[in-house]
Amino acid sequence: MRCVYGPVPSWRLGLSLGIDPVGPPKTCTFDCVYCQLGRTIHKIGGIGEFKPRVSIEKVLGDLEEALSTVNLRRVRYVTFSGLGEPTLHPQLAEMVEEARKLTGKPIAILTNSSLITDERVLRALLRFDLVVAKLDAADQRLFEAVNRPAKGLRIERIVEGIGRLKRRMEGRLAIQSMFFHGPGFSNFSAEAVEALAKTVSRLEPDEVQVNTPTRPPAEPGVLPLTSRE
Repeated sequence: MRCVYGPVPSWRLGLSLGIDPVGPPKTCTFDCVYCQLGRTIHKIGGIGEFKPRVSIEKVLGDLEEALSTVNLRRVRYVTFSGLGEPTLHPQLAEMVEEARKLTGKPIAILTNSSLITDERVLRALLRFDLVVAKLDAADQRLFEAVNRPAKGLRIERIVEGIGRLKRRMEGRLAIQSMFFHGPGFSNFSAEAVEALAKTVSRLEPDEVQVNTPTRPPAEPGVLPLTSRE
């Protein structure tokens, strides 16, 4: 199975050539109720628990093959994103540099931000031209309801980690938030939105991306916001 896909049009990134360093089955530190990829098959808490299924040689081989048929001039970004959390891969930093050499394109990553407190992950993220970091809630209770994180993950530490990344990075930081109404809760209440807005403001990202689910979610009780909302 190829770990390079696209190019695909993205409302966030334009035309993007994707790299999935995780591979099936879905492996993540979260099990978000709204995830379009369905339930997390393997929920783990960090790099130490991850057994890589995709080698750097596989990534580069698939990328070279894709470049033989892709019109690279039309591609805006090469983006690391796939079946789970891409920062789980211990060779992510090396993959970024090799992908940049092969394509000459800006490199982006879509991350759930959960492992940003790990210095190895932070150093890898510093190599990206654009980091799109997920942040759906500002308090632990709502964080656990929305993202269903692996045991031990704390939202306050994740926020602190994003702040450290922003202070050290030369690339751009985007905060991405998904708003919806869930079964018995919502992260779009006035209180939740205000708390998240204050947190995001303190982080001073280069951009903020706001979204609501448009594809079938992992849980049937998840509803998108209405057009009026």
